[in-house]
Amino acid sequence: MSFGDNLKKIRSDKNISQGDLAKLIEVHATHISRYERNLTSPTIDVAKKIADALEVSTDSLIYGSNDQIISTKINDDELLQLFHKTQFLSQEDINSIKAMLRAFVFQKDIQKQLS
Repeated sequence: MSFGDNLKKIRSDKNISQGDLAKLIEVHATHISRYERNLTSPTIDVAKKIADALEVSTDSLIYGSNDQIISTKINDDELLQLFHKTQFLSQEDINSIKAMLRAFVFQKDIQKQLS
């Protein structure tokens, strides 16, 4: 998602109008509208003011939430769900899963190099 899409979602989730956000960061409401429609991008200083006003990180405005980032990087829904479930396992189990994944990927890399 783009900066504008992320801004609109975060602002809407927090029930803050474009006008209210504009007042908080001392810009005209049309600027917020332009950002959300991806017609223009704010300066770094303005992006920081927006993040502070919305009480989020600038990363979440620029890149989206962690869930959004992860879901765009992992295309397989079943694999994504399995990774989410591993968060509730013990650290020992998580370390075992990591070791198995490293070994599997290493094996595939070696096979690829030998072929």
